[in-house]
Amino acid sequence: MSSRLSRRNVLRGLGVCIALPLFESALPVRLAHAQPAPTKKRFIGCFFGSGAPMPDAANGDWGYAGARGGALKPLADLGVSPNVAVMRGFKAVNNFDVHWSGTAGFLSSTPVGTTNAQNPSSDPNYQRCAKSLDQIIADTEPKAAIRSLHAGFNQVPSWDEGHDRVGSINYVNSIAWRDATSPISNIIDPLQMFTRVFGSSDKLSNAQAAYLLARRKSILDGVLDQYNHHKSTLSAADKQRLEAYAQSIREVEGELTSAARATTCVKPAAETAGESYVRNFRTMQKIIIAAMQCGLTRSATIMYNDGIGPNSPTTTVPAEQHDSAHNNWATLIQINQVQVGLWGELIAGLKAANLLRETVTILGSNMSDGRTHNSANVPLLVASENVAGEMKLGGEVYGTPTPAGVTELGQNRNMSDLHVDLLKLYGVRVTSLGEGAYKSTGRPSGILT
Repeated sequence: MSSRLSRRNVLRGLGVCIALPLFESALPVRLAHAQPAPTKKRFIGCFFGSGAPMPDAANGDWGYAGARGGALKPLADLGVSPNVAVMRGFKAVNNFDVHWSGTAGFLSSTPVGTTNAQNPSSDPNYQRCAKSLDQIIADTEPKAAIRSLHAGFNQVPSWDEGHDRVGSINYVNSIAWRDATSPISNIIDPLQMFTRVFGSSDKLSNAQAAYLLARRKSILDGVLDQYNHHKSTLSAADKQRLEAYAQSIREVEGELTSAARATTCVKPAAETAGESYVRNFRTMQKIIIAAMQCGLTRSATIMYNDGIGPNSPTTTVPAEQHDSAHNNWATLIQINQVQVGLWGELIAGLKAANLLRETVTILGSNMSDGRTHNSANVPLLVASENVAGEMKLGGEVYGTPTPAGVTELGQNRNMSDLHVDLLKLYGVRVTSLGEGAYKSTGRPSGILT
């Protein structure tokens, strides 16, 4: 008799789909809590694809001056620029098309896997990167009701045969990776994000919500019972793959069990002003802030667009972002300002909620000059609020020996050096991060005092 786990119980009444990823044993990151009093608890990694105008040592318009006042003008207008460090001279991962590798490796500094296999998806290297920074920080609070939240704009289904046969399209869709082979999908619908955090629509009574939560939890219990019953008949490889799947089920079950805690949270109202792109991200950012304020989660990522496009994320600029990055910087700077403005609103919201002192948020891209797919001197910002002067905020931080070196790829620093330094703020030390040419060097990134 064939032994299989039924998906029916998962799909019936769950309300969201749980994707079955390509499975591989996780590459563990050894953590040691070395600082007795960490200053930070929360992390939000933010991203936009296709780069920004940064053509030369003067850093183009990725600053507070230049065309339209510079891409960072919204930060000054919002009054949050003193909380922001502008990082210069850091490079993206570029071992495949940088749209792919620079996106997937943004929070891990790890080259992506590729394959020449006749059946690409059968090769584990077809979809391989590494556990991302947001997930390492999520590990610092294993009892969090929601391990992490992930907001995005869209999902690219495929590209062209030349790319799709070599590497996974998920490389451009996800900056968050649970482990080396499991990218985490983004939520693109604010209502789905609301339901994920608060457990129900705000039109339901607490009693109705409790009933639905209990029903969904019972379905998940049934799936886990089937797994436990059949696992003795599985091969070692299948056991490994399905254990990872079962773990994802357990995490959702834990979130449902803890959803009652959200009934005491202040549920943010949906944004109603502005175009849909801005409204959706403003709403999802408010939900993330509320979830952190209620102690439901400590980690999140936000992708203001995917790593490749083509898409027109904002109707206020009649241009497509990928094409603008390659051909029209006059429109690209306008799109950059919309996305930087959203990130600035996130910082302001964290500050208003008294969370910024315990939070680090970063914003970056997968390349600098989109015309040449340049992986040197990528746009990169770090924001927080100092507790005891621990971070260099309010100015520029150079990863290169001199400012002129930002355009020289060989002088650029790996982002893994920044990741290692940021983890110290959470009381976490790692022996190293990243792989190959992108592995951390052990040298300070410059962000810490």
